[in-house]
Amino acid sequence: MAKVVKKNYYRLALQWLVLLMLAYMVVRPYIDKAYSADFEAYCPFGGLQAFSSFLANNSLACSMTTTQIAMGLAMLLGIFIFSKLFCSYICPIGTFTEWLTRMGKKFKLNFTITGIADRLLRVFKYAVLFITVYYSVTSSELFCKTFDPYYAVFSGFSSDVVLSYAIMALFLAIPGSFFVRMFWCKYFCPLSAASNIFTYGYVFLALTGIYVLLTLVFGLAIGWIWLLAALSIAGALLETTRLMSWGMPWIKITRNDDSCTSCRLCDKACPMAIKISDQPRVDHIDCHLCGDCISSCPEKDTLQINRKNITWMPALATVVLVVAGLIFASYTDIPTINIRWGTPEQLNEAGVYRQSGLASVKCFGSSMSFANHMKELPGVLGVETYVGDHSVKVLYDKNVISEEDIRKAIFTPVNSIFTAPFDGSEKVSIAEAAIDQFFDPKDASLLGIRFEQNKGILALQTVFGEPVHALIYFDNRYINTEK
Repeated sequence: MAKVVKKNYYRLALQWLVLLMLAYMVVRPYIDKAYSADFEAYCPFGGLQAFSSFLANNSLACSMTTTQIAMGLAMLLGIFIFSKLFCSYICPIGTFTEWLTRMGKKFKLNFTITGIADRLLRVFKYAVLFITVYYSVTSSELFCKTFDPYYAVFSGFSSDVVLSYAIMALFLAIPGSFFVRMFWCKYFCPLSAASNIFTYGYVFLALTGIYVLLTLVFGLAIGWIWLLAALSIAGALLETTRLMSWGMPWIKITRNDDSCTSCRLCDKACPMAIKISDQPRVDHIDCHLCGDCISSCPEKDTLQINRKNITWMPALATVVLVVAGLIFASYTDIPTINIRWGTPEQLNEAGVYRQSGLASVKCFGSSMSFANHMKELPGVLGVETYVGDHSVKVLYDKNVISEEDIRKAIFTPVNSIFTAPFDGSEKVSIAEAAIDQFFDPKDASLLGIRFEQNKGILALQTVFGEPVHALIYFDNRYINTEK
């Protein structure tokens, strides 16, 4: 007797966990005004772009940190061994568009593109990948933020989003996936293209190895863009001609032909419309080891993972890879920029000044502004910035400049007027305060917000000192010095 079809609870649990975390990030700012949600904090695709920028330019793209890079490398390792686990178990776009596809099927409005049209459409995502990585590396800003449907929606169409690009991407992702099975993921997602390139692992390693050999060993001046082009073209050609993985991943869905009844429930359950019922092992490029086919199969030990009953393994591997990536990131720190302009002799004898809590150092652009400001100081030899914890390292000649001079240069004085005296300046009093670690303009901005909420506080002025000297102007009829 056929068994009752079970749901894929391992996968559903992770998908809902991700969605609940996103919901928390959306709701919390309404409760905690000091909280600022970072919807790209764990983005593996952003991490891979940032790592590419680091290798090419010795700088990280945008506000990327070691955390995103670690997530990207964990995803890469997962693809080599298991499959495209991120796409299956974590990606919110993948989850949402899959649900849209199912909804379209219920209304009998969703269809699957097959044949030559399917193969030709797959080329588009490699073009999107090439353009995205090219502009991200050359500008050290994440180009994907201009159009990414996920980022556009959850950031509330922030200033990084190009409205026309985002609307086009949302149209492809939402109506597209409702009417066409997994339209965005199959044909336009750049992360899907990158993941498929890694699925052809030996080709990826071979092309990368040849590039490294030619540039580092033989010293040929070959730009990184040629490697990007070679990988994109190879991925597009292999996918459109084969539709099968090559060598990797090592773990795959297997089918026991002896116990299979050809009910084809697995074919219907597969989100990517793979014909599982007619092959002993699923080598299709679209398989991301979701396990829905196994859950749908009514026959015991017919569909397995590497011929073993380890349905729980992909979900566990996803969790382990994420945790391992976070642990790795906690022990590793890659600077957003690492710029030296002193001579080797000067740098060997240089002092290092460290300053944390600089909230204005939050991305590549603000890091470069800080570096340019430091470059104007005689005796400063180089800088490193770390946007993850908003800290900097300044290398300096101890015979030319002191740490106090550097702190003074970092300090930005504030002269903020919140409101005019209510009926005459004779009511204005001044309170003086000494504030430690008050270097960053954002600190003064946050303090100003608190002051504006108190009737009677009129203005704030800061003067450099150790600690910083603050003058608070207030109307003594409404507030006193102690308050």
